[in-house]
Amino acid sequence: MKKIIYTLLAVSIIFTACKKEEGCTDAIAANYNADAEEDDGSCTYSIVGVWTPTSISGTQSMSVTVMGQIVDSFDTTFTMTAAEADMDGDVEFTADGNMYVDGDTNSYTYSGNVLTITEDGESETNPCTVTSTSLAVTFSDTETYTEDYMGQEATITESSDMTLNATRQ
Repeated sequence: MKKIIYTLLAVSIIFTACKKEEGCTDAIAANYNADAEEDDGSCTYSIVGVWTPTSISGTQSMSVTVMGQIVDSFDTTFTMTAAEADMDGDVEFTADGNMYVDGDTNSYTYSGNVLTITEDGESETNPCTVTSTSLAVTFSDTETYTEDYMGQEATITESSDMTLNATRQ
């Protein structure tokens, strides 16, 4: 009986010792686990680094309302290269919270796929996605104002959503 118990104990120890440790196996990830032998898909990436803009895509819309009726509107989608959008250089995020783009310096924070950029004391919060090789930041804006439209007071609403896509250098 003792032999059976010892055999079962030895077999269970052998199988337990053979289990591979799981974790993030990508060395550039923020949560890299050097002991992990099997990637479990948990890798997260820092925004810190130099990024080269590749494209900008988005939607824009506008509506003109007079006396409760929409009298004019448009919706459009677009995709353009960084050069077409006049983005001449790279975007750099430093570990000390500075962002450098087109000769300007701004501060930023990044947490939980949310990028907050502060420029001239004003902060803008943008959703973003960071992988080992790519960055996508979405900028959204809606503005409503009134002005004269063919002799009538009109309410004009303009909306835009633009996504900046970049690759890590």
